[in-house]
Amino acid sequence: MESFEIQPVLDSALPDVARFLHSWPADEDRGPAVPPVRDDSPRIERRLRWLLVENPLTPAASQYGFCTRDASGGIMGLLLAFPGGFLAGDQRLLALCSGSFFVRPQARTQGLYLFKRYLSSPGYSFFFATTCNANSGALWRTLGGCAVPDSERGYLLPLRLEAVLPAFLTGRTSSRLAAGIARLVGRGADPVLKLLGRRARLTIEPCRDWEKLAALSRRHRCAHLITTDRSAAFLRWRYGPGSPNHPYDVWLFRDKRGNEGWFSLDTIRSGRRGEIRGCVVLDAVWPREAMSFRDILPAMLPLVTPKADALFFQPRPGLDYGKFSRWIFPYRLEAPHIFALAPKGGAPLAASSLDLVPADGDYNVLA
Repeated sequence: MESFEIQPVLDSALPDVARFLHSWPADEDRGPAVPPVRDDSPRIERRLRWLLVENPLTPAASQYGFCTRDASGGIMGLLLAFPGGFLAGDQRLLALCSGSFFVRPQARTQGLYLFKRYLSSPGYSFFFATTCNANSGALWRTLGGCAVPDSERGYLLPLRLEAVLPAFLTGRTSSRLAAGIARLVGRGADPVLKLLGRRARLTIEPCRDWEKLAALSRRHRCAHLITTDRSAAFLRWRYGPGSPNHPYDVWLFRDKRGNEGWFSLDTIRSGRRGEIRGCVVLDAVWPREAMSFRDILPAMLPLVTPKADALFFQPRPGLDYGKFSRWIFPYRLEAPHIFALAPKGGAPLAASSLDLVPADGDYNVLA
């Protein structure tokens, strides 16, 4: 019987981790929000160092998860982990996000042990993941984790029907979406033209003033929800020049009454073969008592239409995207992709109280 050893992932192991991820089959065991790894090993290592080492919440001389190695020292399984800061009412919480959870078939039983080692990490208010697939989601459930409500779906605004419709007609779980888009085609509808025809009520400008964006985030956060602490240090790390996907689109907007907010966008490839050029809303902050997302959407479209076939949204508590435009369609993923779990003996965690956005986890990090 082959022997395996679980080891912490230290800084010295990151080149091995990058080679392991580069060698992983692009269509195997990946979460719905994790594009196939296309970079070479050195670029993957650079992305990993940004996510794990340069994270402003990572302590010095830290470990970055766990790996399983065989007798020859080769990596056979991997679970990376990195900290995230959150706010709940007047409390500040520290959570540990898991990502890049892969185990080779010959070491499949090691997956449970890797996951238990991750959950035994001390000093965290809760554990969470944002890029689960059906297999890892089942493991979360087995060990007591709960899926964040509505995380088994996403939302899409088709910008170019000729690109989006064929991709979803060949999908396995998107018949409702394809049927809805097909009805638009049948009526000769062009959602982009209709939405662009609305006069934008907001003025927008690119913004790299992290202190201002952080202040707006604190002012407009929903106190009854658990949200990321969008500190200036976090925003600078997430969107600044050190980020591997830099430059991001980070935009400040303002209405005529002086209400302000901001949103961030990123480009992705979607569809089973990456045939859809997508743009995803990474984050959006606004005064919900004074503004509606319906006002913000028309301001986004001129920014994304020249470079994307579709605009993607992740569900968030209290937001019904269908109310903001009848051209926004829900689509179902293979399984919920966001899970959370309180530590053993810790305070209970209601998954429904988590307001997570794509910018909070490892979304699109290894693209």
